[in-house]
Amino acid sequence: MLLYLGIDEAGRGCLVGDMFVAAVALYDDVIELLANVGVKDSKKLPPNSRVKLFKVILSNTSYIYVRRYQPDVIDTVNLNDLFIDAIRASIKTAYKLGFKPTTVYVDSTSNIKKIINSLSDIIHHSTNLVVEYNADEKYIPVSAASIVAKVLRDKHVEYLKTLYGDFGSGYPSDPKTVKWIKDIVLTHSELPPIVRRSWKTIKKVYSSVKTLDEYI
Repeated sequence: MLLYLGIDEAGRGCLVGDMFVAAVALYDDVIELLANVGVKDSKKLPPNSRVKLFKVILSNTSYIYVRRYQPDVIDTVNLNDLFIDAIRASIKTAYKLGFKPTTVYVDSTSNIKKIINSLSDIIHHSTNLVVEYNADEKYIPVSAASIVAKVLRDKHVEYLKTLYGDFGSGYPSDPKTVKWIKDIVLTHSELPPIVRRSWKTIKKVYSSVKTLDEYI
């Protein structure tokens, strides 16, 4: 049987919380099974379906690798470099454990050439490397990885809300998230460690609050 490894992330562009990178290895017969039960890009699935499929994936995968990066790390290291770090670690660990994927599929939002070049020293000659935009929509192993990363990210976000209140989705496009940040800044409180302080949205919020202070 042929083995395929899919790699994807969740939380890359969020303002609050960690980024999760997942790698999932599937044999070809399992890929067909997962396709039949509805595994696809996590963004196209409602939360309850993602959780159900997450359990199916865990029961049928041969290898899962997950790495998470907290805001303090994300604020100091380039996101692309962190993603590459996780990809390299997931592939090297798979090889070390005896898994020899026929193909490694990686979903990329940018810099495809950089990712390919960064993996040239660890990819075995017998392994094909496919790095594409929207790979999570094309290849079931990547779809499975996207579901694993997304479900873990969602669980992480729900836990953070029990500690810091409801901040919405955690993305800068979410008005609820931005309002939560602004309310903290307006009270002159320090931002909690779950916030990525280097994001432009944070700078804009501080700038707008400073402007308001000048009129008070």
